[in-house]
Amino acid sequence: MDALNDQGAFHLSLKEVEGHLGSELSDRVQALLNRLKEVINKADALTGPSPPQQTSRQEAAIIEAADWSSLINTIEEEIYSYEQKLKKLEAELQAEAKVKPVFELWKTYITSAQGGASLGYLSSLKKLSAVILYTQNKAPSKLDGALPKTSLNFQIASEPYIFVVLCLREDRENVVRTAEGIGYTLFEPLEGMPQDYAALPDFLRSYEESLMKSANVIAERKRSIQSLRPRFLYLNSMLSDAYSVLSIKEKSSLEKNWAVLEGYIPTKIANPLVGDLTGKLNGRIISFLKEERSSPKVPVTYRYPRFIKLFESITNLYGMPSYNEINPTPILALTFPLFFGLMFGDVGHGIMLAAIGLILYKYTKSLSKIGVFLVVCGVFGAAVGGLLYGEAFGRHIGYQTIFSPAEDLMSIFKFALYIGVTQISLGMIINIGNNLIQKKKEDALFVNLPKLIMYLIFMYLIFHYGLNLNVWFAGPIFYMFAPIIVILIGKPVYTMAKHGRREGMSVLGEVGFEVFDSLIRFVSNTVSYLRIFAMVMAHVQLCNVFYVLGGLASGGQFGFIFSGLMIAVGSIFVVGLEGILVMAQDLRLHFYEWFSKFYEDSGVRFAPFKLSLGVPILKK
Repeated sequence: MDALNDQGAFHLSLKEVEGHLGSELSDRVQALLNRLKEVINKADALTGPSPPQQTSRQEAAIIEAADWSSLINTIEEEIYSYEQKLKKLEAELQAEAKVKPVFELWKTYITSAQGGASLGYLSSLKKLSAVILYTQNKAPSKLDGALPKTSLNFQIASEPYIFVVLCLREDRENVVRTAEGIGYTLFEPLEGMPQDYAALPDFLRSYEESLMKSANVIAERKRSIQSLRPRFLYLNSMLSDAYSVLSIKEKSSLEKNWAVLEGYIPTKIANPLVGDLTGKLNGRIISFLKEERSSPKVPVTYRYPRFIKLFESITNLYGMPSYNEINPTPILALTFPLFFGLMFGDVGHGIMLAAIGLILYKYTKSLSKIGVFLVVCGVFGAAVGGLLYGEAFGRHIGYQTIFSPAEDLMSIFKFALYIGVTQISLGMIINIGNNLIQKKKEDALFVNLPKLIMYLIFMYLIFHYGLNLNVWFAGPIFYMFAPIIVILIGKPVYTMAKHGRREGMSVLGEVGFEVFDSLIRFVSNTVSYLRIFAMVMAHVQLCNVFYVLGGLASGGQFGFIFSGLMIAVGSIFVVGLEGILVMAQDLRLHFYEWFSKFYEDSGVRFAPFKLSLGVPILKK
């Protein structure tokens, strides 16, 4: 396993054993992983999250153990020590959070009452009792009239509102209960607070010093825990690696002296891997190599040019392609930014979007990939806006272009439908290709090819004759009968001849419904491409709104400044809003309207065996 980890190119096939229960060791490792996760989460909550850090394999020497049990015991003791540190810090923070507001109230009270000497009389009262109340309410209820008539109240402060109520000792409980009922709270005493209010200022100064010392201790504990973040990450990697190795040992075929591992490796590096294993195991290995491509279980890995690889993540959002189907990523790399440009077509806004993407790529690590993607989409938006629409910042540039979004609505309407017919047809052609790759010739010849012909004929009738049904039924619609008949009887007859009458009749019921369903679905999918038209029109109208607002703000001495500012803010708003909307529509057109025609997304991602730190225990 250590050699496989070094190579980092072996996709292990782990077979679940029926009735298999995890070993005690792997269960303990899993429990420790959960405890460590809680430690990390609590550390983030108490000290604030820190930027992610990386561990190196050299750190594996930090923990040395002779066997798995010793390794797990060592890590468990260390995690327990961290749990105790966090528990202590949490208790100190809770105590500080409880005491500090009370201290601040007493400090405000003493400051507002102008020192302790003038308050000494409160401690010398014999028949009267002093009740100190406060409320955070900005409009507190009046105490006059609510408290007993024998009581007097004095406002000491207003942020928050603090009152001292003098009342008979026998009325104290009644005063407190009544005040709390109308939104006031009784002052809590601090630990060790003197009975004599005259000594209160000195006590509070001493108490403040102790709070500052406590705050310094807490800050030091936080720094100490923050310095342990790399260690937490290292332990997490160590436990994850241990769990991976133990899982493989449990799920691989084990005999007394042999262990059997199965998996996949790219053909080009199969021999180097076998050579490396043979050397490390002193020849004590038997390898069986078999080249396999057609099985759907074969993990998939593709090598793309850099531009196409950018769009691999979009394909993988829907699912992973298998080797038994045509990979749509290279086509998607062209159609996705092209459709984005068709819906976002504007030279000025495209350049703005590309500039935003360039800033993200240059100055942010986490968003650099999104930055490159925005640059590509912005360039396509600017190119389409300049060549096809002649638009810049929502205004026509002035030269003759193929379309004029503000005037030539029907041409853009038809163009969007043509785009839809083209992409849907391409999806159906790819589906036929997938049938041939998967050796489903009957589906290709008797179902999907006739569907494609039927769809193209139907679209021709709509584009050429409109929705005039009288003209359709005068003759043109009968051209659709040929592919429909092939769909209805082609595959059933073929299945009947090859597998028997019962199978053929079953297929006949399926394809009968499929003809009607396909027509309805294909038409709705095609109409969905009018989103391109809708987004172009929305762009024109939204830009016009801000130009109108800019015109309204252009009056007066500084009107040109307000007008320019309004248009600039409008452009930023349009780029942000349309960027999000166009991206969503682009994804829908590809995922729902196009992928649904052919994409099975049944592939398994190639995930080579690779540990973060390496095999924790190597017996020598």
